[in-house]
Amino acid sequence: MVSPFIMILVALLLAFAISEALKRILGIPRVVGQVGAGLILGVTGFHFLFSQENLDVLSFLANLGIILLFYYVGLETNFSIFKKNIAQSLSISLVNTTLPFVLGFLVMKYVFEFNTIISMIIGVALSVSAQSISIGMLEELKLVKSKIGSTIISAGAVDDLIELILVSILLSFFQLAVTDLPHMNLVLGLFFFVAVVIVARLWFIPYTLKFFDREKSSTARFTGALLIVLLIASLSELAGMGFIIGAMIAGMIVRQTIFKDVHIPDWEEHDIARSIHIIAFGFLIPLFFVWVGLNIDVSTIGKNLFFVIILILIALVGTVGGTAVAVMLNGKTFREGLIIGWGLTPKGDVELGIATIALKAGIITPAIFTSLVIMALFTTFVAPLVFKYLVTSSKQKLA
Repeated sequence: MVSPFIMILVALLLAFAISEALKRILGIPRVVGQVGAGLILGVTGFHFLFSQENLDVLSFLANLGIILLFYYVGLETNFSIFKKNIAQSLSISLVNTTLPFVLGFLVMKYVFEFNTIISMIIGVALSVSAQSISIGMLEELKLVKSKIGSTIISAGAVDDLIELILVSILLSFFQLAVTDLPHMNLVLGLFFFVAVVIVARLWFIPYTLKFFDREKSSTARFTGALLIVLLIASLSELAGMGFIIGAMIAGMIVRQTIFKDVHIPDWEEHDIARSIHIIAFGFLIPLFFVWVGLNIDVSTIGKNLFFVIILILIALVGTVGGTAVAVMLNGKTFREGLIIGWGLTPKGDVELGIATIALKAGIITPAIFTSLVIMALFTTFVAPLVFKYLVTSSKQKLA
């Protein structure tokens, strides 16, 4: 049997090589290459690397990667951005998230005749966007401080809040579907978790951050941050809310606590966020995306091509079209709406995490999982190319 260390080495090496090549040559986000690495490992002669024991190791690391991914999303959720163009950002976000969600849910429920929980999963996966990829596109084109960039970032921040609500509702349905918990138990679990969040915000997290900040050590701060997310994610899972919600809320509370109570300077450069980013995006999240690629069932792509096309169309029409309409209602041009819409289109993080959890729980089939991954990869691959073209052809108007 091949050692798990060899399996991890090959997976990381291939994921880095492919993602780096795509990023440097075509400007494609790294997530595409990382999922592609898993796909290559799954369909070529490398299957000998993945014994059941090695798959269990990779699955565990993927789960840890999901926790840190959502923790980082929480850490990067900046509520102060909401104040910038709040009316415009709110209108854009409401349309470009609810439109693909409603369209996706209705089409899945009444055309493809999936049950309610599967239709909700697909609807949420079609509606959420990858803010980190959008910001990466803006940074590459030096548009972060432009009007277009500010609109995309502020709308993306509101998107994060709406996504948090959608994901919270969806995970509640997850728990009912998987564990058959009575509704009253779920309500009690919700009250328990709310109490945990209040205690964590008022006492546990401020005290923990202050305790681990005494030595001004990056290592100690990282340990404290990791203990916080693992504890709250575990309590969230125990309460029946799912560990994703706990991880995301932990990140949001840590950020707010640092600004209001602990006062650790230079947040944007601070080593809590930086350390989480390094260990997550440098090690665990690439392995999560490799795991996603390994679980793509290539044999179902041809059979479900029409279904994949429908998913892509709903994602693009809902996000790009919905954003364009909302932008025009705010007095801007259709072209500006298209640029902002494509800037908010990339998928590739939150929705793949949701799809992965649903697959592991047996709620969705490998065929549906594969279709969602192909949809996410397509939008993530195409969006930067279209966005760059539209921006380049309109550069003088975007300063």
